[in-house]
Amino acid sequence: MKPILITVAFITLFSIANAQQSDTTQNRIFTAVEQEPIPPGGMIGFFQYLQANTKYPDSAAKKRIEGKVFVTFVVERDGSLTDVKVTRSVSPDLDVEAVRVVGNAPKWKPGIQNGRAVRVQYSVAISFKLPPLYATPDTLKVFTAVEQEPTPHGGIAAFYQYLEQNIHYPEDAKKKNIQGKVFLTFVIEKDGSLSDIKVLRGVSADIDAEAIRVIKNAPKWDPGMQNGRPVRVQYQVPIGFSLKTENY
Repeated sequence: MKPILITVAFITLFSIANAQQSDTTQNRIFTAVEQEPIPPGGMIGFFQYLQANTKYPDSAAKKRIEGKVFVTFVVERDGSLTDVKVTRSVSPDLDVEAVRVVGNAPKWKPGIQNGRAVRVQYSVAISFKLPPLYATPDTLKVFTAVEQEPTPHGGIAAFYQYLEQNIHYPEDAKKKNIQGKVFLTFVIEKDGSLSDIKVLRGVSADIDAEAIRVIKNAPKWDPGMQNGRPVRVQYQVPIGFSLKTENY
């Protein structure tokens, strides 16, 4: 039986902090544009592609090597994905597989700036996780991929709106000009509540605390479903704190 690959199924996609620019506008690589690039079928379609096409290397499976490989890539003006590079490694074989699956992804709808298609740089985290050696009771098991994904009430757009309207930039962080993205993981329980909220990558103590607070107070989701019943599902989300826009 082949090892099961479970990929992160929420918004692990985020823009790189520093833009790379060439001497010509035509070849400039943007990290923020007026109209963001969009994968076929939206982000859900992109995650489904990753889950269906990523193959767990046998060498890593035998050694039970797990982790998240972070890769960057450029969405070209024709929508193709190029310049795929690993920014945070797990192991050579997992890294190679992450680069392969992103490089072979279907073309995206390109980003638009000033009415024209431009090159945009993005990053994605691909999670490699093996099944446990010993079975976990269904009441306690936490899934990372299920037949029917959890969804916020009102959809993803409503969740983004909730974050934007409820995040409060800590005053001390403002005074010190502290900015960045807090990466959080949380579990969507069978009743739709969000629990076990943890910081995977922090920015500062006060910003991290605010990110946890806003997720903790989020409205319940429609729970994930597996074999016709609700189950616990783990997700990950980056929340950006920027003094220019003061939104996530």
